[in-house]
Amino acid sequence: MQIGALEPLATSSGPARVGCSDTLDLAGVHIVVAFEDEALRAELMPCFAQLVTAPCRGDDHIVVQREGESIGLARRGEDIDWVSPHEAVPLLKIKLTEVLFDHTDHVMLHAAQLERDGRCLLLLGDAGAGKSTLATALEEAGFALLSDDIVLLSPQGEVSALPFPVTLKEGSWALLGHRHDEIAGAGEHLRPDALNVRYLGLVGDGGWKPVAWLLKLDRQEDSAATIADLDLSGAFAALLAAAWSGEDSMSPEVFGAMAGCLQGAHYGTLTYSDLPRALIEVSRYCED
Repeated sequence: MQIGALEPLATSSGPARVGCSDTLDLAGVHIVVAFEDEALRAELMPCFAQLVTAPCRGDDHIVVQREGESIGLARRGEDIDWVSPHEAVPLLKIKLTEVLFDHTDHVMLHAAQLERDGRCLLLLGDAGAGKSTLATALEEAGFALLSDDIVLLSPQGEVSALPFPVTLKEGSWALLGHRHDEIAGAGEHLRPDALNVRYLGLVGDGGWKPVAWLLKLDRQEDSAATIADLDLSGAFAALLAAAWSGEDSMSPEVFGAMAGCLQGAHYGTLTYSDLPRALIEVSRYCED
């Protein structure tokens, strides 16, 4: 496979073995994922099928190779990372995220985005705060889940969901009855942090939307579900903690985007331990 008139697709080890490829559209960034054979594509691509677009010249490339029982992934020109088959899908997601970060002009938020009645809810929180589980559970309260992981922030403060597959950790599988059949039928994968996860596909709406509600999650060991008002400085701090912009400090452009995001929005902190009660509180909060 060639990526230019004369330049072959290669890693640091040399030209890649390419039998087939898919082009993925990540918020306008086109990434060609080149597989050594069709079997590799069948193993890895179902989780990312919603991102596949018509073949075109890629902004960047990811190579997927096989060596015995191991699967190797590398960005163009870089070293191959070799993993076991059940580690390959999480690694591909990481590589795709790295490419997006390098190519997008937008601020990336580590957040979940949902929509109900045409209005947008953002969930922010540290790792382990339960964003993916809560976001998926909120489907039962009439919310559409658009992204559980990465949300783009425009200079005007609107957000656009990146529909990576929903990542559900092992402890959440039994809590999401409305998705039981999908969870039971999904493959099990091992992330680099040694957590077992299953992925569920999303069909996100890639349009830009204003934020109506923003909730910072604070999951406690034993706590009643409550939502407390968050002041403006606290809301800014929550957004900044969730943001990847490639800058060491907040530029005027990033500040303006965050200010636009919060303008007209309600923002608070959800403290909870019990998932069903949290659903009730969030649903009530988002009626305002």
